[in-house]
Amino acid sequence: MKLRDKLEQILPPLLPTSAAEAIKGKELIARVRSVLGETYSDRSLLSQFSCMALDEASCLARIAGGQGYFLRGEETEHSLHDMFEDGAAQEEGENPVHKALAAAVRLYDTAGLGVFVYPVGEESWFHPDLVAVQWPAGHYGEDGAYIIDEQEAEPSYRAVCLAFAEDDESCRRALYRALSCGLWAEEAELLLFGCGENEDLAELGARWGVGVRCIGTEEDELPEFPRADDMFRAEPSSARRLLRALPQHILAVPRHRTAPTPRPSEAAAVLRWAEQCAARGRIEPFEMRVAAH
Repeated sequence: MKLRDKLEQILPPLLPTSAAEAIKGKELIARVRSVLGETYSDRSLLSQFSCMALDEASCLARIAGGQGYFLRGEETEHSLHDMFEDGAAQEEGENPVHKALAAAVRLYDTAGLGVFVYPVGEESWFHPDLVAVQWPAGHYGEDGAYIIDEQEAEPSYRAVCLAFAEDDESCRRALYRALSCGLWAEEAELLLFGCGENEDLAELGARWGVGVRCIGTEEDELPEFPRADDMFRAEPSSARRLLRALPQHILAVPRHRTAPTPRPSEAAAVLRWAEQCAARGRIEPFEMRVAAH
């Protein structure tokens, strides 16, 4: 019997029944070992806990943004992005485009950047799919908030477009869309899913200063990735572990522009959000993660 199947059987009586009584990973490992013995390593158990906590069909739930585990009940948590808050959440969570978007958000936010996500809809050549915000230098407070040290410093922006590699023409189109949508930002980057080595893209990216990061996951393989809304909610260490499993390579590094073109109206929402955060000198954890709007 697989470890996952064993855990599904033995965990229900070992877990507290409410989030208020949640236990940490070390305590849960100790309880599991009281049943299974020393057969499995801490790493193997923690890895299974992370995967199970992201699966709504599993008995194991975890406090959003925290470290505590408890028995999953019938109650459901709200997502951190409004695209999953309507009646279509079940369908949207399995949508490959939304899975790719969720992976992109966590790629940047687990690296400490703020992330602003534009509504998912028709392809736009005026605004990117998301913007990663690099906050001015600072430090983390005891409550987890990021405190900006230099009040006069301004955030910088990376405009990010997502695409699936279908053929050479679609890849070129995606790169030029990233260029178009990112002219106003200090950096522009294309995240291209399902793309291998491509000298043409590498040359174009270097010529126009657009970063090209290839994530070697075909669209038809994304169903194996966690649901998009679960990925949005995943605790940072779990998200990093899942992202490390995605093969990635960089074809071109984004060129930093010190004097980008004037900000278009399509950038107004993200600029207002980031500037208001920076003006307070205190970036709350949710704001460092994703702007739901």
